[in-house]
Amino acid sequence: MLEDLIRYGFYLFIVFIAFCIIAYIPRLRAWFYGFKKQKHLTKNKDNKIAIIIPARNESMVIGNLFDSIKEQTYKNFDVYVIVKDPKDETINMAKDINAYTLVLENQTKKSDALDYALKEAMKKNIYDACFIIDADCYMDNKCMEELNNALSTGKQIIQVKKRVKNFYMKNKNANSLWSSCNGLIWTIIDDLGNKYKSAKGITNMLIGTGIMIRMDVIKELNGWPYNKTLTEDIEFMNDAAIKGYSTFYYEHAIIYLEESTSLKVTNKRRTRWMDGVINSKRIYNDRLKEASDKNRYFVTALSPCFLFIGACLLYFVLNMIIGGVLFFAGSSLWTECFMLGLISMGIIYVSFFILTLFILMVGHIKRPWYEKILLLFIHPIFYMGYIRICLKVYLGLTSNKWEVIDRVKFEG
Repeated sequence: MLEDLIRYGFYLFIVFIAFCIIAYIPRLRAWFYGFKKQKHLTKNKDNKIAIIIPARNESMVIGNLFDSIKEQTYKNFDVYVIVKDPKDETINMAKDINAYTLVLENQTKKSDALDYALKEAMKKNIYDACFIIDADCYMDNKCMEELNNALSTGKQIIQVKKRVKNFYMKNKNANSLWSSCNGLIWTIIDDLGNKYKSAKGITNMLIGTGIMIRMDVIKELNGWPYNKTLTEDIEFMNDAAIKGYSTFYYEHAIIYLEESTSLKVTNKRRTRWMDGVINSKRIYNDRLKEASDKNRYFVTALSPCFLFIGACLLYFVLNMIIGGVLFFAGSSLWTECFMLGLISMGIIYVSFFILTLFILMVGHIKRPWYEKILLLFIHPIFYMGYIRICLKVYLGLTSNKWEVIDRVKFEG
């Protein structure tokens, strides 16, 4: 009897896993779209663009961004830098690029800085779009030129391709297993997701750095109203899906962003991001019913993943508990329960292994071949770390404070 229950439980588990995979199939199509190359666009006019840089305590790393701004082939832009401390060294550094420096001492979230700067840019009434970029990034020298080209599509929100700047540094200390593992996330978002969504008219996964917003959208929003969570960009994504704003990912406009070499800092970033993703879903879930079917699906496409992983975890825990009871009861069935539990965790690992394989085939991952092989096997374990992070968020064990992320300046 007990053996039959164990067997039928396994069948039920497999049926539910199959259901989750089927529900995720529309999203899987985007993975294959990552192999396609985007058409290179040309400009229809020289748009006036405002570059917005939130820079709270970023003087250690912002110099590279300023240098890249000076090297842009396209020059029809102004720069706005927002700091918190009126004595911040960034203020003096910004003079070198003739930037407008804004001091906002009472900012508690990045959204405060964005709202202040966007409203200042609106007052001048001379800009066609605003481009938001974080202080720890730097731009390819044709980034602004390509962003201007991308405006010819008529899209309201445009995103750049994000590469990991650590990969391009000669300094060996700039890279670690953790920076490489976390750096793969950008290929998932851009090449395995946004490229397909852009081609099909679906709301992109909007990331708060490397994003350009047309001024008519900013005026309609009256600045930046997304301040309910630590991930103002995910709030923006949900609202864009509801309002039907057109979005476009353009792989020819490129920025380079920083990944921490420390697992502790990497996990702090991941926790903050997942906290925002989950809490934004809670806030916007009811309103997403107003979005188009395709937008609603892709904005909530992580739901089948959560169900898939949740089912595997629950099945693992149940088998470990039942197996433990059977072991102490002297039943030989404990080995079968333990094996089934391990299989459920293996299913998660294999799923992330396949994902990693796609990332390495599609993405521009500038790492030695032997490190790519190591990443193929280690990244699935690293990615499974999101399970613990999500549990912390759901249990309310995360901080809702805008904590300073440790920076390390690497030369070369």
